[in-house]
Amino acid sequence: ALPDIRNLTLAYALAGADCIDVAADPAVIAAAKSGLDAAEKIAQAAQRSDYNRPWLMISMSAGEDPHFRKAEFDPAICPPDCPRPCETICPAEAIEFSTDFMGVRRDRCHGCGRCLPVCPWGLIAAHSHPTPLDAVAQQVLSQVDALEIHTHVGEYAAFKDLWQTLQPWIDDLHIISISCPDDEGLIDYLKDLQRIIKAPESSASKDLDASGIAVETKLHNVIWQTDGRP
Repeated sequence: ALPDIRNLTLAYALAGADCIDVAADPAVIAAAKSGLDAAEKIAQAAQRSDYNRPWLMISMSAGEDPHFRKAEFDPAICPPDCPRPCETICPAEAIEFSTDFMGVRRDRCHGCGRCLPVCPWGLIAAHSHPTPLDAVAQQVLSQVDALEIHTHVGEYAAFKDLWQTLQPWIDDLHIISISCPDDEGLIDYLKDLQRIIKAPESSASKDLDASGIAVETKLHNVIWQTDGRP
């Protein structure tokens, strides 16, 4: 719920987080910014000289990504004698069987996947619901400091399209983070993405293009999320 996002953002900000990542949703961003404003006031009142306002980051997807999935099932076919372990295990209380509602409340589900293996009948599936960039870019990118892009091996064209769409806001972002799960061909794919995000017009450094010719390039401030992989 939005009040939870506001309160969690406030707590993490006061605890010293450098960057707080939320969904690319205007209401979620507004709640997080409210938490950041409240944390700043508390820090000022306490005269905390060590306090730095965290950057606000949003996540977007280039292609399908498990971070954007939602659990789905048809409650009408659930056996009436099922003990409903899915309802018990859901940390977001998104699965409900009541007189008012039965099924998954999509606005609560954050795709953790815990319900999938516990269903005795295998009736729960997860489907990806990536954020449509064009629909929200102008509303959200001007309000945040950083961006995380979720992608996976093979989504070169989707990443390139997304990167081109981002161009009006790139220079205003402090950090861009690339999240890509491990898969065959990962290193080559990340190198392909690196070539996309370089700006040939810059003279910050030199590299080789695909034909081996030295060109002037610059990398934006990028975090490559290797997540413990070699």
